[in-house]
Amino acid sequence: MSEIPVPIVNYVHLIRNRKSPYYDISEFLMTEMQAHSLRTANGAEIVYTVNPRIVKQEIEKRVGSEKLSTVNICRTVLAFLYGARLNEKKDFFVTTTSGGRRNYHIKVNRRTLNLMSRML
Repeated sequence: MSEIPVPIVNYVHLIRNRKSPYYDISEFLMTEMQAHSLRTANGAEIVYTVNPRIVKQEIEKRVGSEKLSTVNICRTVLAFLYGARLNEKKDFFVTTTSGGRRNYHIKVNRRTLNLMSRML
């Protein structure tokens, strides 16, 4: 926890305490990654891309929260990954578009799914 930046640590606590919409975002991502993983060949690693704008649209359908913004979603995704003790570069990486938007790419395999499920 000491190596995670302060704003992100706050989000880790919100997820662990099951506060909406932060926990809902993490749960949504987890179910989506599990579904994609099941569709692939036996235990093969896939790279799941998280686009915060699409996540925002999906979560708004489920939880009509005023706290939803792309910044909150980006921080929640990072908190979920860091809180699950995933390693940046080894387990996930972040890309930035020319417009400044970020996408998160997570290597989904049995190990990463187990780590993330422990976070929830």
